[in-house]
Amino acid sequence: MKSLLKMMIGLVFAFWFFILWACKSLLSNDTPITISTWDTILFSFSYLVSTVVALIYVRFTPNGKIHIFLSIPTLLWGLSTAQVFTHQYHPYDTLMSVIGLLGSGAIMFFSILMQRKSPNFT
Repeated sequence: MKSLLKMMIGLVFAFWFFILWACKSLLSNDTPITISTWDTILFSFSYLVSTVVALIYVRFTPNGKIHIFLSIPTLLWGLSTAQVFTHQYHPYDTLMSVIGLLGSGAIMFFSILMQRKSPNFT
């Protein structure tokens, strides 16, 4: 039962980070990209809060394996960051992509690190 609960929480985190990626993609989807400062601040704050909640979950849940569920959203953030560095659309778009990649990467890194430190590492 506990394993099922951990899997459901991991799926919720993966879905939430996918929704944040989709929100960022919708903000920067216009042909002349017009992202306001307020949109960037709101996105950055919501992503920061989400990342902190995920890191707290990783810290206090033994063998949570959230990195398995966040691999697809992290891949999407990585592709998005590579695209904005290649085409250099808008500074706020670049900032949001880098924040997303760093946040997802940090969660994955700490999740893998905490799993390796757990006594029942398999």
